[in-house]
Amino acid sequence: MGESGDAPWWEQAFGEHYETLYAHRDDASAEAEVAGLLPRLRRVRGPILDACCGNGRHLAALRAAELPAFGFDLSADLLASARRRTTCRDRLVRCDMRTPALDGGWGAILVLFTAFGYFADETNAAVLASFARLLTPGGILVLDLPDPDHVRRTLVPRSQRHTACGDLIEERRIVGPRVEKIVTVTKAGTTPHTYRESVHLYDTAEIAALAKRCGLIPDDQWPSLRGPGHDDQRQIHWLAKPT
Repeated sequence: MGESGDAPWWEQAFGEHYETLYAHRDDASAEAEVAGLLPRLRRVRGPILDACCGNGRHLAALRAAELPAFGFDLSADLLASARRRTTCRDRLVRCDMRTPALDGGWGAILVLFTAFGYFADETNAAVLASFARLLTPGGILVLDLPDPDHVRRTLVPRSQRHTACGDLIEERRIVGPRVEKIVTVTKAGTTPHTYRESVHLYDTAEIAALAKRCGLIPDDQWPSLRGPGHDDQRQIHWLAKPT
């Protein structure tokens, strides 16, 4: 079975099937993750940008904490979900992370749930540089990435599962410098929809090198969004823009 359509994978992956595929990434988990970030985020000067905010679950938690937070995403489907949240509705912009149509002056930019590494290395570096330019001096960029060693140790090559609404989700995975995942979604009585996800696995040294190229300084690294005292096998990079 071939992949569906000629659009880039990220345009296919973040469409109508996304919220079904990642239903376990819910509001409760977003609230716990934002709670871990709050002690540092409350100290930043300037508004907070939730980059690639998806359906707004983290943005809603930031707004519930009374932070001056806004979000952007490229997916029209996910932004439609985000706009159904009353606290997010007027704080959303549709744009591409490669060319964010936003002014600078952000106190913090959050790039959560592996929303970095989609493109070729030079384009990924350009994305990081564009985020750095949007930050105010003294601002913080937070990158939430998978731990590459953990991924390589624990990756399951193939899996199947049914969603709560009965859709069959089949996933095939290959790991190397990038994690390649082929996803097939089958709804009863319909033609299966297949697309590919592909994300570069960056280690700490690579992120530090990218940060230096962009004029950012590695400030801290956590193993969990919930805080340095938890270990969720993640890499949470705090990258600071010099004053």
